Amino acid sequence: MAFCASALAAAKPGFDRMTAAEYKQTLHDGIHAYNRRDYARAFPLLKRAACAGDKTSQALVGQMSILGQGTQQDDLTGYAWIKTAAEFHFTDFTRLARRLGRALTPERRVVANERARRLLSDYGMRTTQMGCRGESRHGAHMVDTVVCTPADAGGPYVWVHRCIETTQ
Repeated sequence: MAFCASALAAAKPGFDRMTAAEYKQTLHDGIHAYNRRDYARAFPLLKRAACAGDKTSQALVGQMSILGQGTQQDDLTGYAWIKTAAEFHFTDFTRLARRLGRALTPERRVVANERARRLLSDYGMRTTQMGCRGESRHGAHMVDTVVCTPADAGGPYVWVHRCIETTQ
């Protein structure tokens, strides 16, 4: 049985196979820690979800990077994560990415955009196979949140893209 599980995990290089419940719990715990301002706990959990392709986590990891919350302060990497989240075209993410991009000097913007290009290549929806949709949590017709779901791996399992070691 262990051989079968290991063979299945090896069938998708760069991904971990985990239960959907485990993935949801990681995301929930990260957001809960962030809301409690426990940034040291929130950052690694949200980064795990960001590498998996979750757009809200990517935006939060970007904000935390800019502010130095739970990680070393790095505005260029923060901008790059937010720009990666903006791939989904959710207004909050795209507006923030544009505003941050305009605040950078032209030279720093070139560096930041290259980081964003690499992050998008490594953690964009195509690479991570994450499916995202906009939802209205408050019953209105306005999309106010983004919900992302990892690729199905059969039964209760999903494929979760793992972080690449060299990524900020």
